[in-house]
Amino acid sequence: MSVLGVVRCTLAPFVGLLVFILSVMALEAIGHVVYPPPADIVALSKAHGEAMVSGDPERYEQASLELAPAVEAWLATAPIGPLLAVVIAWVGGGFLGSLAAAAVATAGRMWFSLLIGAVDVIGILMVTDQFSHPTWMPILGILGVILMSLLAGRLMTRSRSAPVPVPRIEKTLD
Repeated sequence: MSVLGVVRCTLAPFVGLLVFILSVMALEAIGHVVYPPPADIVALSKAHGEAMVSGDPERYEQASLELAPAVEAWLATAPIGPLLAVVIAWVGGGFLGSLAAAAVATAGRMWFSLLIGAVDVIGILMVTDQFSHPTWMPILGILGVILMSLLAGRLMTRSRSAPVPVPRIEKTLD
């Protein structure tokens, strides 16, 4: 493998993670436009973010304690649309991140794709452990991420395979 190939394979997971994170954020933002969250959750989320940025651990802990029950209560009664939008963000972000990682890599494209998918699955497990989501959400999200990571790896493996050598035709003298 060339030096460029080593560099690309080193960068592949980082590029994949960056694209994954930005894609999930963008897809969730679109979901919030279509299905705006309740005003109290928006206010608590803003306070939570401000406490995190300010570096005030006491304020952050208090905001976390107030945010968690509000999100839990909303999740218990939320309509299907906003919940499905979250699953679409998980799966879509996993697909785009997997695709990016596989596109950057020069070898092992399927493995890089699956690596990003695994990170997405871990993220789904962490967020659904933090807040009690309906059971169908992590199941659908995890299955979707696995399938989309496999698809992304397959697409990049198929489309970027080595060129097929053209057989040489030798001219014979009679």
